[in-house]
Amino acid sequence: MDGIVCHRCVSDRHTKLRRQITSSGASQVTWYCLFCKRWALSPVNWLPHMKVEQLCAPFDSTIDDIPVVKDHRGDCQCVICGEPAEVHHWAPQALREAFGEEWELWPWAALCVGHHRQWHDIVTPGLGLTSIDKQAEP
Repeated sequence: MDGIVCHRCVSDRHTKLRRQITSSGASQVTWYCLFCKRWALSPVNWLPHMKVEQLCAPFDSTIDDIPVVKDHRGDCQCVICGEPAEVHHWAPQALREAFGEEWELWPWAALCVGHHRQWHDIVTPGLGLTSIDKQAEP
């Protein structure tokens, strides 16, 4: 599945669908540049699973057949309470365009859902829930 033009090397010859697995086990899929060894889009734009299924269908494959470039399962515990956690960037995802294309390189901390919400309530009130928070809602 050849993809889009990489925003760094400006080539479409090296971009392929790749996925990362979050520490909670959820798959996130988007275009990855095999030449740059980085996500091809800036800011990173995770594809809806329905779109991924459409892209995989002609090849008789599924999201699970897409190669994994990052697997965060089991590598994160909340720095506050030790519970399973998700990666939390210090540069808020809602403001990633303001931080430039190096947004993903900013420092991060592992926070459980509860402490992640608490951080946003204190530091970024009014920005709304992050995608991680939305996934964790009942």
